[in-house]
Amino acid sequence: MFGMAGETEFDVRFQIFGIPVRIHPVFWLSSAWLVWGPANRRPELIFIGVLCVLISVLVHELGHALMARRFGYPSEIVLYFLGGYATSTHFSTWRRVKVSAAGPGAGLVLFAVTWAITYFSPDLFFQSPGFEFAMYIMLFANLVWNIMNLVPCLPLDGGNIMAALLYHYRIRSPETVVRQVCIASSGFVALWGTYCFQQNSQGLPANVIPLPSWMVPGINVDAIQPDPKFLIIMFGLLCAHHVSEYNNIRRY
Repeated sequence: MFGMAGETEFDVRFQIFGIPVRIHPVFWLSSAWLVWGPANRRPELIFIGVLCVLISVLVHELGHALMARRFGYPSEIVLYFLGGYATSTHFSTWRRVKVSAAGPGAGLVLFAVTWAITYFSPDLFFQSPGFEFAMYIMLFANLVWNIMNLVPCLPLDGGNIMAALLYHYRIRSPETVVRQVCIASSGFVALWGTYCFQQNSQGLPANVIPLPSWMVPGINVDAIQPDPKFLIIMFGLLCAHHVSEYNNIRRY
């Protein structure tokens, strides 16, 4: 749905661990929009936030790319709208599952490292507004984004894992079932986002990702929650896309 990022003369290119990386200009704009907020309008905070998003997305995509390279495929990382992708090929089922899971896995490891810093060095955490803001962005990006990425809906990593398993076990009409699962999962998340938005509008607590405080001790869980409106829009669009694809399958 999100498509591939075409090359531009403004792309930033470099290599990391021998893997080529290309950053499309849209990545910078979408990342700035993501971290901007009523309390985060200072240019230095926007810069810090974008840098944290860059690190988080790079680590996620490096998980995919390094796993793909382990299986003999020379991957490339492209950072684009609100994230990125690592080019891949048609792996066997379990290799595809491992490559897809490696991205969220790498992101969750980075979350654990960030959480350990905030938990065991609280004085460092609160020593400056910029550092505190950076830690919350890192916590948000590496926990919330990777959990959302595991929703079984294409083109998310969870969707790729789901599709690989359904095709592997040769269920009847796998393409149809894949679309049905995508519609159900994205529709559920969009409806959940709508519920949370309505609850918050009435002043009632409703976290999009209901994390118990004991899972992230010392962290304000409310501060690392995604905006319900973002879930409504993103997963609503995904649901509409898969409904259209499902109708096309049934038509032919």
